[in-house]
Amino acid sequence: MEKEKKEKKLDARTVAALAPYIGLVAVIVIFEIITKGALLSVTNLQSLSSQVIVTALATIGAVFVFGAGYFDMSLSGCICFAAVIGGEVAIATGSLVASALATLGTALAFGLIKGIFAATVNVPFFIFTIVLGSVISAVVLVMLGSESTIYLSDAVKEIPTLSFTQMSVVNVICLVAFFVACVVLFNYTSIGIRAKNMGGNIISAKQSGIDTKKTTIIVFLINAVGVAIAAYLIMLRTRTVGGTTASSVGNDVMVALVLGGMPLSGGPKSKISAGLLGAATITLLNSGLTIMGLTTGQVQVCRGIVFIVVVLVSSLSYRGKLLPR
Repeated sequence: MEKEKKEKKLDARTVAALAPYIGLVAVIVIFEIITKGALLSVTNLQSLSSQVIVTALATIGAVFVFGAGYFDMSLSGCICFAAVIGGEVAIATGSLVASALATLGTALAFGLIKGIFAATVNVPFFIFTIVLGSVISAVVLVMLGSESTIYLSDAVKEIPTLSFTQMSVVNVICLVAFFVACVVLFNYTSIGIRAKNMGGNIISAKQSGIDTKKTTIIVFLINAVGVAIAAYLIMLRTRTVGGTTASSVGNDVMVALVLGGMPLSGGPKSKISAGLLGAATITLLNSGLTIMGLTTGQVQVCRGIVFIVVVLVSSLSYRGKLLPR
């Protein structure tokens, strides 16, 4: 009997581990059939490659924050603001290096603010990030003024335009470097261990001697690096930045984490691979629905249904196993 129980547990774990991969393959097969091959056409794949990179960068960094038990709703606003600052600096100086530093500095500043707030203020963090996201969006609109969009072509010195091949190389290098760094930090250093322990049960984490305040600030700064790279790549690719830049990335990150097999409550089941798998799945899902001719509203409804179903199914397997917080 015990042997049978162990085998059933192993089977359940195997299915759970393979579920994100099965979901990704299912999305590809279903939409490739429905769209009659348009999903994986050369033209669409070129468009998808950039979208996947940006979503993956934001999601991989978010694994640290969500893994530690913090629900961040301000990612879209932070990426947009960092991209606008980077764009303004690029236009004013004509330097992509100065723009990159400004983008990184802005993202790190937001990461530090969120980390300090989460570590010291006893208020539900997701409420703070909802307000922060709204404030950031309003500030961006004030900064842009009557201009809804800024263009790199208006720079004081000509900023070179990257070809698709050059942009693809930059995208891949940034994603691979950030992914490898996050895998090492999350899986093989004390930072990842502490973050997962906090996500599992922050009270137990404190009692075991973990410096939760320091860890909280660190995970938000790591997330900020992903935000900065994503914002900079968006600016480079589109050569324009406006109030709607990265407007859907925040929601995409949450859906991607779930589709990647990670609980939004964080804890030991958090994994960096969820960011990459989930980003690919949600990007293909969005593209497939759009190719089918659905409006933006209809796409959002479909995404919402998928999100709710996956959350409900996955919660049945892990929610009851968590310690009370």
